[in-house]
Amino acid sequence: MIDVKPDILVWARETAGLELDEAARKLGFTDSKRSTASQKLHLLESGEKHPTRPQLYKMSKTYHQPLIAFYLPMPPRDGDYGEDFRSAASREFDRKGEARLRLLMRNVKASQNIMRNLLEEEGEAQTMSFVNSANVAMGADNLAEAIVKTLGFDRRTFREQKTVGDAFAFLRERIERLGIFVLLQSDLGSHHTTIPVEVFRGFVFADDLAPYIVINRNDAVSAWAFTALHELAHLWLGNSGISGAWGDADIERFCDRVAATVLLPPVELRKLPPLRAATLYEAAAAIGDFATPRNISRSMVAYNLAQADKITWTQWRALRDRFAEDWAKQKEVETTRSREREGGPSYYVVRRFHLGTRLIGMARYFVSGGELTPSKAGVVLGVNAAKVYTLLYPERSGA
Repeated sequence: MIDVKPDILVWARETAGLELDEAARKLGFTDSKRSTASQKLHLLESGEKHPTRPQLYKMSKTYHQPLIAFYLPMPPRDGDYGEDFRSAASREFDRKGEARLRLLMRNVKASQNIMRNLLEEEGEAQTMSFVNSANVAMGADNLAEAIVKTLGFDRRTFREQKTVGDAFAFLRERIERLGIFVLLQSDLGSHHTTIPVEVFRGFVFADDLAPYIVINRNDAVSAWAFTALHELAHLWLGNSGISGAWGDADIERFCDRVAATVLLPPVELRKLPPLRAATLYEAAAAIGDFATPRNISRSMVAYNLAQADKITWTQWRALRDRFAEDWAKQKEVETTRSREREGGPSYYVVRRFHLGTRLIGMARYFVSGGELTPSKAGVVLGVNAAKVYTLLYPERSGA
């Protein structure tokens, strides 16, 4: 008999954002003459029946919880993930996506805790003095200047990159060189657990030894650099938390201005023609012609124009929706082409890119030195322990 508290089963299911009938189906329960699949799961959650070990293993996988969590005496409290900077609409957009976001943040927090402990034990890691070194009173322009100086960021080099993806890679390398972990994450390990960009755009765990920035990779690639800089501004302010798209909180608007100033000095907006009287098509075309050679997001340019009163906020919302539709269509085309193509990058190549050079490199260093076991490395990297060596040592497996 497995001694599992019924409240734990309810907590695990609800944390995964699953209703009773949906969870029952995913767990493999089926209807019978005596009871439905949902009723069978309810019997376990009410304590009238006890789960078998195979059922617990299935729940662990389905609910994205470690097996040991089912033996806790009571449901745990939510972790300390910092502030929620998103608008109310973002928080209420998708209940299932919100539950998955919390699980993703829990997993990233576990990775950060392990990495921080390893760096502390190493004794040679330097704390990052720029974390929590700024405040809003210094102004967005001054903070942007401090970030550019610390990064050694060159705007011309950023814009000279062939694609927006290359431009982001250039910025990411500058950020990771400071010791910051930059991850591209949007699910819990499979496309079945995707978290839409409407739920979150990015989040940051501020720390002076192992700071983590996470960007929702479902967003347009052209937006990744802006999000990275937005979260970097939060890091300079010492704020851990979740950000949505174009938040309405004062702190979010401040971080937006910082990120935008790094990528696009306000004076450059003067190069755009007057757009307040332009049609949606004319405004979108002009903004596209302006943004593309600079490797920046069209939505960011439109947002800056609205902030500068160069277009109306009604125009901004229409342009934002137009650009979002364009991105969705482009993504659908790319997905179709990817399915039609044979081959393509392997799981391990893609995973390394999503995790970033900094995290892969540090995990490899500590695994090689024996300080990090494969099981703990799996937690750090968000993969099964059996995949750790192939992920970290492609030269040995060719993956």
